[in-house]
Amino acid sequence: MTATEQKNTLGIFPKLLIVMILVATVPLALIWYATSQSTSALVHDQVSQRLSQTSTTLSSYINGWVEMNVRMLNQNADTPAVASMQQVQQTPILKIINEQYEWIYLAFTVAINGNNISRSDDKPLTQYGDRSYVRQVLGGKALGQQVLIGKTSGKPALVLATPIKSDDKKTKGILAIAMTLKELSSKVVDSKIGSTGYAFLLDPEGRVIAHPSADYTSQRKDMSSHPAYRGLMFDNQSELEYTDEQNNRVISYSTKTPHGWILVVQQNHAEAYASLKDNHQQAQILLVGALVLAFALALIVSGRLIKPIKRLTLVADKVSRGDFDSESEDIKRMDELGDLARAISRLGQSVRLSMEHFQRQ
Repeated sequence: MTATEQKNTLGIFPKLLIVMILVATVPLALIWYATSQSTSALVHDQVSQRLSQTSTTLSSYINGWVEMNVRMLNQNADTPAVASMQQVQQTPILKIINEQYEWIYLAFTVAINGNNISRSDDKPLTQYGDRSYVRQVLGGKALGQQVLIGKTSGKPALVLATPIKSDDKKTKGILAIAMTLKELSSKVVDSKIGSTGYAFLLDPEGRVIAHPSADYTSQRKDMSSHPAYRGLMFDNQSELEYTDEQNNRVISYSTKTPHGWILVVQQNHAEAYASLKDNHQQAQILLVGALVLAFALALIVSGRLIKPIKRLTLVADKVSRGDFDSESEDIKRMDELGDLARAISRLGQSVRLSMEHFQRQ
């Protein structure tokens, strides 16, 4: 073996140290990895469940609120007074609807030619034939709807319309209500998840119905390019991760209500997964601490094993140089190192006796 090879060869001490560190840390690292994976899956499930539950709760409330108004419309459309299509008979019913439901600011009827027959606010009659909800009902739908900006409030309003049927079940008119979305919007906007999570509601075309931003709501901002809207409408993906306009990583859950509205619940990824980040940091600290402790223990144990070997090596060297009476202090040990020390001592004595015998000869 050359001098360079001898220099590059690790001794027993570093080899033993490395082995002991690996034995101590590899199992810990494997345990940490397995725990990290299971914790990540658990936290992800919790985040998804939290967002989906919020979405489900809000969707149920929105659907219940709309269905309540639809039932009221259908019930009143079947009354003889409304079915008469006579202004003098319809107007009292429309005024009662307006008074009984505080969020309704207008109840009115429309003939199949689009002419306004009666209304609850005593304002001049107008033509509604170009309205989307009127065309929907005349086109055969059981319910017409349109979200628009109220001329009085300047805020989103909802118009619902239902057919007025004749005895032969043909549509002969339309009963409609226009109502504010203040109560519905408040329920959506007030739904908070942590400090960064919120919900917003879009119509089927992607325009805002309710949003925490007053500007978005008042302008009925077009959010049809929003990743959550596009993910649900075009890719049928309810849960998404994306980067928003503020460069925040966001996780969202989207739901389509029975009436076609899109409800989106979202939260910043950093806040949603904050507990996972804390767990990882704590696990890393524990792993580093375990590594330091393992190194310290390996250093101590390796030192306690190597020192006797060095002492025995020194004694063996002395014996080889003629100091046959040299003994290691480890001769009294009751382990393998003690056995080796005693063997070296006996070897020294044997060599000494052999030398004495040889000299006498």
